[in-house]
Amino acid sequence: MVHSLPLTGFIVIVLVIKWLWKWFSSQAVRSKGDDHDDDVTRMPPYPSEPIKGREKFQITMGLRKLDEWNWLTIDKNYMKEHQVRDALLRDERENVFQCLPESREACAEALEEVTKFLCERFPSMFEKKKRGSETVIHNKKTGETFVFGGKSNTMEPLEIAVRLTMEDLSILMKNDDGEYYLAASASLFPVGWRVQDRIGWTISQLHGPVPQWHEKIGHSVNKFMCRLTPESPMERSNYFLEIRQPGEDLSSTLFRPDGLMEQDVSPLADDILIRRERQTFRRLPRTGALVFSVKTTLTTLSELPLQEVQNLAKEIQNWPEDIAAYKGRDIWGKHVMEYCNQRAGLQITGEGKREL
Repeated sequence: MVHSLPLTGFIVIVLVIKWLWKWFSSQAVRSKGDDHDDDVTRMPPYPSEPIKGREKFQITMGLRKLDEWNWLTIDKNYMKEHQVRDALLRDERENVFQCLPESREACAEALEEVTKFLCERFPSMFEKKKRGSETVIHNKKTGETFVFGGKSNTMEPLEIAVRLTMEDLSILMKNDDGEYYLAASASLFPVGWRVQDRIGWTISQLHGPVPQWHEKIGHSVNKFMCRLTPESPMERSNYFLEIRQPGEDLSSTLFRPDGLMEQDVSPLADDILIRRERQTFRRLPRTGALVFSVKTTLTTLSELPLQEVQNLAKEIQNWPEDIAAYKGRDIWGKHVMEYCNQRAGLQITGEGKREL
C-alpha cells in the first residue's frame, strides 16, 4: 500500500537538504583558506596583484570586489612584523597612532568586526569569550590577551585591532562638506608621512603630493567612498620600489615616514625591494564610518617571476616624468633596469642553448 508524504513533511525535508547543502558549501569555501592549519603563521603571504606591464601609464583607482574571506590575512611574516609593530607603538606612538574624539564609536565597531573576522577565519590562533559586558580576545600565538567593551579596557580599540592584525587600519569619516577625512589611524608602515602630521586631513589633502591625482581621479575617489555600502567592500593594490640599505633592520625598511629617497648606491638584487600594498575599503554597518586597511608585503627583485620582471621594466620605462620623479626612479632606476635586462638576457641565452 502506497502512502503519500504529507506536505509539511516534504517541506521539512527540503529545508533540511537546503541547510545541509549550505553547510557543506561553506565548509568547502573555508577549507581553501587552510584556516584549520595548526599554525597559520607558516602560511605564505596572500598572493599579490601581479605587475601587468602596461605600456601606457594611467592613474586609476583600480578597484575590484573584495575577497571577503581574506579581508585580513596572516602569514609567515606575522611574528617578526608583530615585534616591529609592538616597538613602533611603544617608541614612535605619536607618529603611528592617533584617534580624534569623534572616532571613538567607529573605532569600537571596527574592533568588533576585526575580532569577529579573525576568530572565524583563524580559529586555531584567535579565541574570543564574553565576560559580562566585556569581551576578551586571546592571541594563542603571541600569548597576548586583550579586554574591551567594558570599563576595564586593555587599551584603545583601534590599537588592540592593529596589534592583532598584520594590516594597518584607519577610520575615515565624512565631514560637513561631504568629504571623507582621516579620523583615526594606526599606520605603522607608512611611506612619506606621519600620522601625527596628517590626522584630520581630508582624502584630497592626503593625496596632495601625488601627481595627476586631483585632476584625474580626485572627484571619483570621494564619490566612490560615499557610495560604498556594508555589502560592497572593495580592494585595490599598488607598489613602490625601494633600496634596502646595508645593515638595515626590518623596522627601518617598513617604517618609512621620510619616504623612499635613499642615497645612490650599487645594491644587490636582494636589496632592491618591491613594496606592495593591498588596500581594502569597507563600511561599518552601525556607525557608517569606513575602515581602510593596508597590508604591506616586501618582495626582493630577485624573487619576482621573469614575466613580472619584464612587466616591471616596461612599466618603469613608460612612466610620465612627474610619476617617475614621485616614485624615485632617478634613485633606483638604473640599478633596476640593469638587473631586468641582465635577467632577461640570461633567460634568452638559456633558451638558445636548450634549442641547440
